[in-house]
Amino acid sequence: MSSPEDSKSAAESLRQFLRELERDNDLVTITKDVDPHLEVGAIIRKVYETEAKAPLFESFTGYDRGKSGLFRILGAPVGLSSVAGQKLGRVARSLGLPPTATGRDIILKINDAKGRPALPSVKLSTGPVKEYKLFGDEIDLTALPAPLVHKDDGGKFLQSFGMHIVRTPDGKWVNWSITRNMVNDARSLVGPVIPKQDIGVIFQMWKDRGEDMPWALCFGVPPAAIMVSGMPIPQWTNETEFISAITGKPMEVVQCETNDLWVPANAEMVMEGVVSISETAPEGPMAEYHGLVFPGAAKQCPVFKVNAITHRKDPIVPISVTGRATEESHTLWGVMQAAEVLHICQQAGFPVKMVWNPFESHCLWFVLQIDRTQLKNCKTEMKEFCVKLGHLVFGSKPGWYIPKLYVVGDDIDPTDLNEVIWAEATRCQPGVNEFFFDQYGNIPLIPYVTHGVQPTTGYHQKVVRCCMFPCEFEDDIVHWNVGSFRGSFPEDVQEKVNKNWGAYGFDV
Repeated sequence: MSSPEDSKSAAESLRQFLRELERDNDLVTITKDVDPHLEVGAIIRKVYETEAKAPLFESFTGYDRGKSGLFRILGAPVGLSSVAGQKLGRVARSLGLPPTATGRDIILKINDAKGRPALPSVKLSTGPVKEYKLFGDEIDLTALPAPLVHKDDGGKFLQSFGMHIVRTPDGKWVNWSITRNMVNDARSLVGPVIPKQDIGVIFQMWKDRGEDMPWALCFGVPPAAIMVSGMPIPQWTNETEFISAITGKPMEVVQCETNDLWVPANAEMVMEGVVSISETAPEGPMAEYHGLVFPGAAKQCPVFKVNAITHRKDPIVPISVTGRATEESHTLWGVMQAAEVLHICQQAGFPVKMVWNPFESHCLWFVLQIDRTQLKNCKTEMKEFCVKLGHLVFGSKPGWYIPKLYVVGDDIDPTDLNEVIWAEATRCQPGVNEFFFDQYGNIPLIPYVTHGVQPTTGYHQKVVRCCMFPCEFEDDIVHWNVGSFRGSFPEDVQEKVNKNWGAYGFDV
């Protein structure tokens, strides 16, 4: 028997997303009992590091899913894939693209959606997420198979790939975002609320009113929704509007049981309640997206009180085991930041063709590809161009997270780290092609910002490294040739070698 969800795309439904991953040969269902204490995390980390299939865990040691187990766990939901031609397949499927989409395809899809009309959400009276409901003392978060995913983590981080929903007291801005949460006790989570981030800005508004902040945490939301939740779109912009521009369909939402927030109707599970403006608890540490953990470094963070849980049958909780690249911090957050930076640059009239975050940089390098034909029309020179570009990006919302920009010409593919390294090594002249900025702050999660040498004036410096020659700003003459198969040999020689490759004894 079919359901209304059967007509939805992978971008609109996690369950359809999983069906498509299965067809792509990129999903493995694990029915064997696994231990949430480190074993789940270890499996997922090995999946990231070997680019193996996404694991769907069905059963946990010591838990009965019909009772205390409650949910299944999806690991590496947007990890990289080793399926031939589908390296970015999970990212692509999340945005409604075929699994063979390239990095450029993905960025341009997001950027194109900026110009599409937003569709208002459709409010439903009920939905799949309302199939089962728990209230008050029926809830015991400590009895759930919440995983301890790294041995040095300060606790069980149940929330690593769910979506927080909060709104301003006047109701004019609803924010959907991703930030981590650790199980605190039977009825609460605890997690950072960073003042500079949107959830922190809205939290302060409630604090100024002297009221706890209404809140919901949604697991297993439509994949396009979780992607956009990780995107630094402008404040006072509702994520639902941009999600609909990506999918071409309005979001379907239902109201929470204990507050007036609206959540995706086909989410797998929703926890709802309030974030306390007065109560805090120790949180962390956690091995984060930068790949480091500092054991014992717990901090007091706000308590997220859970007053109700609603869920569908056999709900699925996606998690991200953060750490060394490549995991969801890089494939989701890094990609969505890059798309927003591209939009900002193009809106400001800069000749930027493409922006990419090399996953190996752990969201700290962003490569901006310049259209050199358009650059000539700007009538500028390197320093002027790079200083203006640096102020634009570093002064923007995503710029707070970004410390290092690499500017390359359009002969360099920004999604190919080998090409970026080659451009930096051969064209970025130390002290000449580097432009520093200390006017802008940084997210404190960057390890050297918290644990490195502290600046005596201003903030930690950010840098634009121009991996282009001065002549590329001045004239149309290419002053160099490339030493490579394509660059060093006439086309007829290349064709002859390609034609005879197998005859030479090489695999074809």
